[in-house]
Amino acid sequence: MSKRLLLLVLAVVLFAIPLRAGFEEVVDAMERTPGLHRTPIPFFGLARFVVRVAHPRGVHDVQVATFEGGGTVDRRDVAAILRDSIRDGYSPVVQTRSNRNGEWTFIFARPSGNNIDMLVVTHDHEDTTVVRAVVDGDVFAQEMNGKHALASMGSR
Repeated sequence: MSKRLLLLVLAVVLFAIPLRAGFEEVVDAMERTPGLHRTPIPFFGLARFVVRVAHPRGVHDVQVATFEGGGTVDRRDVAAILRDSIRDGYSPVVQTRSNRNGEWTFIFARPSGNNIDMLVVTHDHEDTTVVRAVVDGDVFAQEMNGKHALASMGSR
């Protein structure tokens, strides 16, 4: 009886804890970047729990880390951090950089069953944000092809 209980507890723990898949590694590396310090988001743990239970608009999980700092965060340094930290099948989807104001964004994604696991790292002025979201692939495709799609915007 105790073996069954132990296996049941182990199964619940394994399925209840989401796979972080690169998020923690990127956040740890960003924390070691000179001039950046992580800023906590009040009650975000509660918000994340609600998202994991309710799945609003096809979002299955979300993680956010925000950083502030007086120093300039070099896009090439972050690109190196991302290359070293992101594994497990992530592929770069979008990389943007503004020559005018120095803002940049990296978006990585990987398939995870019917879901899409997305990792976004963005920087504007003095704020840097790392977001990981697991979204339903069908809902994501509907939103991309829906009323906000580029084709429908061009036809207006």
